[in-house]
Amino acid sequence: MRRALVTLAFCTLIAGCGGSGTTRTTERTTTSTPKVSPTAALENAAHSALEQNHTLSDYVLAHNSLPSWASQSTSGPAFAALRNAAAQRRSGKVRVRVLTSAVEIRSVQLDPSYLTASASVVERSRVRVYQHGRPVGGVRTLNEPARVELHRVGDKTAFVVWKLAPV
Repeated sequence: MRRALVTLAFCTLIAGCGGSGTTRTTERTTTSTPKVSPTAALENAAHSALEQNHTLSDYVLAHNSLPSWASQSTSGPAFAALRNAAAQRRSGKVRVRVLTSAVEIRSVQLDPSYLTASASVVERSRVRVYQHGRPVGGVRTLNEPARVELHRVGDKTAFVVWKLAPV
């Protein structure tokens, strides 16, 4: 009998310690993102600013106004030039319909200080110009190479287009 009580106590102890019989395991998953060098990150930021400026240019051509997000990619003399061009088109009742548009970023060079960068780009577009609501001429194909100066935004890994010079 004593043996039966010890066996019963032992079985109860084993059954009680296991809980519901399910085992809990804690898995730790770590995702490692590859480290990007600071130089590569800045070059990517310059590419991004150039692409955003291209989108902004197309928007300004189509709408003759600057959107609220314009300052995220463009500043300084380039921003002023966009604003003036839009105002001139508005005053002359000129509208531009962008049919196709692409930008080719040929090169990006970072300044050794990492505060500025320069880029060589070519913007290719097909547009249709309207004045007073009527088409002026046919579809125009534009091939515009330019040298672009970019400035870094504070200590962030971001650039804005600062100045454009046709080549």
